[in-house]
Amino acid sequence: MKKSLILVLVFALTACCSPTPNFYQPTAISEAEINYPNFKKTVLVKQVLLPAEAARPQITTLGKEDFELKIDEFNRWGAAPEKLIARTIAQNLNVYLPKATIERQTPLKKNYQYAVMVEISSLSGRLDDYAALEAVYFIQNRAGNVIKSGTMSEKRAINGDYEAYIPAQSGLLGALSAQIAADLAKL
Repeated sequence: MKKSLILVLVFALTACCSPTPNFYQPTAISEAEINYPNFKKTVLVKQVLLPAEAARPQITTLGKEDFELKIDEFNRWGAAPEKLIARTIAQNLNVYLPKATIERQTPLKKNYQYAVMVEISSLSGRLDDYAALEAVYFIQNRAGNVIKSGTMSEKRAINGDYEAYIPAQSGLLGALSAQIAADLAKL
């Protein structure tokens, strides 16, 4: 009886000592060195696609080797990563294109001049080393024809854990948004 009571207490204490998960989200830029106030169209951020390893609630990073993937159960995205990234890109485009109307995809969105789709092939990095983003984007006209596309592949050095990694990824999304905004402004 005494042994089973001690065993129950040990299990209860172990359960109470589990780490609390941390939730993160990318943040949008607050101001831009360059913006395009003459662009006054409606832009729909239509779709963001992520690779399977990045489209999960747990934040994934690379291990010591590029083929090693680390999945952190206690450091998670605050919502679906695709939605967080789409929201961040839309917020960034609002800063770069201050007179444009930037909207996110819903089943009812039909009134827009341009749509942006982003396919991220790599959203990765190593803690205490770098954050990386590789993406391709497509700008469509109202008829659904791709009228412009572009790619981005960039790394940023970091020195720290998730508190440095997430802002670095946010900065990379800001750079991607700047490139998309520059292409939209030329249309």
